[in-house]
Amino acid sequence: MYLSNLAMIVRRRWILALLGLALTAGLAVAGYYIAKPTYQATASVLLLPPASTVPAEGNPFLQLGGLDLTVDLLGKALSDQAVTRQIEEVSATAEAEVGADPSSSGPILRIQVQDKSPASALEVRDQLVAMVPPRLAELQSAVGVDGGNRVTSSVLVVDDVAEPVGRDRLVGAVVGGIVGLGLSLILLVLTDNVLLRREERRAQAQAQAQAQAEAHDPVDAQDADDARERGIESPTADRAPRTPADGTDPSHRRDPRSADGADGALPGEVQALEDSPRKRRGGAQVEIHPSPRRHHRGAGGQDPQKQQRGDSEDAQPAPAVSEKS
Repeated sequence: MYLSNLAMIVRRRWILALLGLALTAGLAVAGYYIAKPTYQATASVLLLPPASTVPAEGNPFLQLGGLDLTVDLLGKALSDQAVTRQIEEVSATAEAEVGADPSSSGPILRIQVQDKSPASALEVRDQLVAMVPPRLAELQSAVGVDGGNRVTSSVLVVDDVAEPVGRDRLVGAVVGGIVGLGLSLILLVLTDNVLLRREERRAQAQAQAQAQAEAHDPVDAQDADDARERGIESPTADRAPRTPADGTDPSHRRDPRSADGADGALPGEVQALEDSPRKRRGGAQVEIHPSPRRHHRGAGGQDPQKQQRGDSEDAQPAPAVSEKS
């Protein structure tokens, strides 16, 4: 899908887009609070030189040089498998890091523990701090160093509270936002497709209904098309057929001139001829017989009345006239 199509969908379904943004924001907030942060507890231990190397009234802090190698060795000793198993017994999710403090140039051993629980982080940190003196003594005993020449340790800094570190919550918020945005786009596109298909089916149904109406009434349909082309409304679009007062259908009304009793003549004319007084010519009474008038065309397309009139002029005699005294 192109970005232009996506922008058109967003403009067309902007209400659904706003709902999707609200869903995305809600999932981002939920991800921030659902993700458990990582807590860190830190301690710093200072190594002191042997008492034999410090004058009687001297300052041991001025004799700290040369203990960097001892710090590295002690860090390695506190990272072996035996110490790791002891840490796992306290907390299976704890991670400990023991080594020289990179932020200092002196013989400082840094103990850093991270865990999902602040209490377990503090517990593991305290256990490692307590293991520094005996492990340091073991290292020096292994090489035959007596008590007066041994390096000692002193706790320098210990955190009282484990602090949340890392970007776990931030990562949770980002993941929640991405999931919400993806779901919103998918739902938006699917909903737009469903609505468009529904509109297409509705338009097809209307087109079929209009085509059926045009098939039943082609004259009115042609007039409506012509009116639409001229930009005006069809005069016969909304005009209902007129019904006579007697309630009969105009299409089924018979022509009065084709009545059976008058042989094609109008009933009014027949009655007038019958009721009128007989005309006289020259003192004689004359009877006039009405000639039949037909208004139906023959098979050849010629009016039978005209044809009969022509034939009467050629072949038929004049109307009979009877004189009575």
